[in-house]
Amino acid sequence: MPKAAIITIGDEILRGRIIDTNSAWLAKKLFLLGVDVIHHQTVPDRLDAISKALSYVNEADIIITTGGLGPTPDDATRKALSEFLGKKLIFHEEIAKTIEERFIKRGIKMPEVNLVQAYLPEGGIALENPEGTAPGIFVEWQGKLIFLLPGPPREMQAVYHSVEKILKERFKAKKVLNAIFKTIGVPESVINEWIQGKQIPQSAQISYYPSLRGVDVFIVASDESVLNETKNILSKILGKYTFSHSEEERIEKVIGELLRKRGQTLATAESCTGGMLASWIVDIPGSSDYFLGGVVSYSNEAKMKFLGVSEENLIKYGAVSPQVAFEMSSGVRDRFQATFGIGITGIAGPTGATPTKPVGLVYISVASPEKVWVRKYHFVGGRNAVRTRSATAALNMLWVALKYGELEDYPFEDGGEFAR
Repeated sequence: MPKAAIITIGDEILRGRIIDTNSAWLAKKLFLLGVDVIHHQTVPDRLDAISKALSYVNEADIIITTGGLGPTPDDATRKALSEFLGKKLIFHEEIAKTIEERFIKRGIKMPEVNLVQAYLPEGGIALENPEGTAPGIFVEWQGKLIFLLPGPPREMQAVYHSVEKILKERFKAKKVLNAIFKTIGVPESVINEWIQGKQIPQSAQISYYPSLRGVDVFIVASDESVLNETKNILSKILGKYTFSHSEEERIEKVIGELLRKRGQTLATAESCTGGMLASWIVDIPGSSDYFLGGVVSYSNEAKMKFLGVSEENLIKYGAVSPQVAFEMSSGVRDRFQATFGIGITGIAGPTGATPTKPVGLVYISVASPEKVWVRKYHFVGGRNAVRTRSATAALNMLWVALKYGELEDYPFEDGGEFAR
């Protein structure tokens, strides 16, 4: 199995200004490709630090760097590689032309400083970057394959397609046999308890990747028969909670495909989540086919004016109540003439709590043409955690409604309860 080292470059990472997601993304992709990642480090935007990092990795067959390919003085990766290789930087007119064309399309005159991105170490190959101006760089050196990728994640991921193509051609690596169960609405500990009680093949490796939005259960197997046997066992355990077996697929995409296929539509009414749910939905290309719109009704006045929530219920039960959640989902469904409506109201904190309504109390409602359901939750964590958990629970409820038709027959494991 070929070995790889990942070097992330940037003072902003070391200073905590941004989080390094590139190395995790690359490591996952390389693993599935049959490449063993043996080293990872982050270094500052300095020639000496980058050169030292490149020379340090002796056992790796593949070295991938991310960051430092921009046009500003602190982008030193290109020059550090040329000095490390002992080769000159060569200007490429065709790369300069491509960069200039990108600026022209944006209606902006290209700054001269961007021409530095048209330089490659002698013998280097440019890797196409459809998302930005800086091309990736590929160099072979003493039997190693060295790839320089841009730092912005969307650019890095776009350039990686060229990297993967080269790696497949050079190493013919055996693809790792794997499968994934993307689950929602059930905690990691519960899943683990369910699986521990089953006879899983010893050679199968099962890993859990929890987040605020669900748990990914990942299987790695020694051969096809072991993989299939393990998948069959997990399907019986997790089937009702698994929305996808695709690594990159999100629950909102699955929901969108179901709505589109059925010719159905959705509208949302959000209070404590502040538009987070609507934002997730419109992240999916083509969501305008089924998402009609949303209302962020943060104030009581907005709930009454735009959703038709009754003043009587707001006074009697308060904004955070099953009655108001019911009216929010019904109101937004009626006003947008949508098939489904979602209403979310709660206390995200850290302020706003009362003795009877603590931080994390959230009511979520889904209105369908036949019925309206309301569930009560007590979420833990900070403000953003409560908001994320709330939007996730709302999507879970809608997914259950779409897939099974009736929420009250579904074996929820999300800690919520139906509110009457």
